[in-house]
Amino acid sequence: MEKVFSALADNNRRKIIELLSKDDSTLLELSEQFSISFQALSKHIKILETAEIVTKKKQGKYRVLTLNRDTLKSPLEWITYYSQFWNSSFDNLEEEINKTGE
Repeated sequence: MEKVFSALADNNRRKIIELLSKDDSTLLELSEQFSISFQALSKHIKILETAEIVTKKKQGKYRVLTLNRDTLKSPLEWITYYSQFWNSSFDNLEEEINKTGE
């Protein structure tokens, strides 16, 4: 999960994930959506591959990038759990504050 959070820390990589969530794409197609160099984009893709967020499949002469949604499930569950925990904690705090103010 640490590799996933590390990969998600960069805005360009989050944008790659966003684009791939809509449809698979080649590196060339993705590069049209960014103002960074092709080499920099390739490095971002490599980081996403290392975190197993993105996979590459060879189709003819192209390599197609696909979002691996399963890899994002565990961090999403973790975030959801703690989001619910803190929301509940703040609700309890609000109740205590309101009791004290009465």
